[in-house]
Amino acid sequence: MKKKLSLFELNNEIKQALQISMPRTFMLVAEISEMRENGGHAFLELIEKDENGKTVAKASANIWAYSYRMIKPYFETSTGRSLSSGIKILVEVSVEFNEIYGYSLNIKDIDPTYTLGDIEKKRMEIIAELQQNGIIDMNKELEICRVPQRIAVISSETAAGYGDFINQIKNNEFGYKFYLKLFPAIMQGEKAEDSIIEAFDLINAEISNFDAVVLVRGGGAKSELECFDNYWLAFNIAQFPLPVITGLGHERDFSVADMVANTSVKTPTAAAQFLIDILNDFDNYLYELENNLLNSVSILVDEKKDELSDLSYLLRDASNIILQREKTNLGFSEIHIKNAVSNFIYYKNEFVSNKSKEVNYLIKNIFSKQISNLEKTRFELKHALHSTYNNQYHFLDLSSQKIKLLSHENILSRGYSITQLNGKIVKSVLEVNEGDLLTTYLSDGKIDSLVK
Repeated sequence: MKKKLSLFELNNEIKQALQISMPRTFMLVAEISEMRENGGHAFLELIEKDENGKTVAKASANIWAYSYRMIKPYFETSTGRSLSSGIKILVEVSVEFNEIYGYSLNIKDIDPTYTLGDIEKKRMEIIAELQQNGIIDMNKELEICRVPQRIAVISSETAAGYGDFINQIKNNEFGYKFYLKLFPAIMQGEKAEDSIIEAFDLINAEISNFDAVVLVRGGGAKSELECFDNYWLAFNIAQFPLPVITGLGHERDFSVADMVANTSVKTPTAAAQFLIDILNDFDNYLYELENNLLNSVSILVDEKKDELSDLSYLLRDASNIILQREKTNLGFSEIHIKNAVSNFIYYKNEFVSNKSKEVNYLIKNIFSKQISNLEKTRFELKHALHSTYNNQYHFLDLSSQKIKLLSHENILSRGYSITQLNGKIVKSVLEVNEGDLLTTYLSDGKIDSLVK
């Protein structure tokens, strides 16, 4: 007849058999599935997965307080990450069996270098998959617009990094105005990936309202930045149709999210400054265009002045030539008349004698008319020259005044304003639609307004 055992006796025999057959400790590779702390102790659930991600083994484990006080800071200092679910570990364990609680593993020590290698291996696999799918540089190939002022921000509303970003961009030294809209997201932990991806989806639903996306958070431990080394988050950033700027607040590390973003800077403050610098560069470009226009107008005015001066000299020379020619003709006429009269007197002495008074009067009258015509011609030429000169000078002066009056500084100083949509002047209400962001320039600054 077989021996009867109580449950306690059976469990006790199992315990003794394990103690005899199993070594005191051995090294174990496993993934942490769950972990919790209680009373200074740590309680874990360890699992092993096959190539398809299916769990093929599972065991409970514990780290008693006297060991946990040394293992926890050693691991976190070495890896920059906390012991948490989802990471692989190499630990020294002993097998324990309790008559009440059953089988468990007692963790006595941990090798942090194995976890570091596994994390880096996963990171390189993510990068390789992004490259293989041909999307790793897609967002980098997008061109940031000349004046990016409509910015969608992904961050935690209470994060210090978000506050730094807002403070820097709203208090910029140039007084530039930005339209900012926060899309709140969890920025660390297991839920961060889905939360940030959801924020990108919300931005995509109103993508026409924005010029770029800024993803920011404050600095933190490496463990708090694990979500930014995630494939699906990187996948969404890489293929997002707007340029993505990351400022994740970590000086030493470069995450996969940084790698696929259009532009990566170290801090939220640097992300704000990056946008401010783009606007300042465009402002300098406009200032240079304005100077070039003023220089071109000044050169044109000088050229017209030179042309007018040349025309004045030409008219003066032409009038002198005409006057000299008329004087010469008058001299020839006088000689011709004198010769004719002499000949006439010679051949018609008696007739001349009878008509001498009449002839003398005729000669004087003709001579007087020629002089009068000459003076009249001279006066008309002088008047025409003076009138032409005054008209040209007056035209030039009016042109100069019109240029000054039409300059945008003069127009704005008289109470007028200039309204632009996307950098173009709005001339009719038909050119704007509800939701458009208008920029109105005044003499002492500009005002951004939203069409409703």
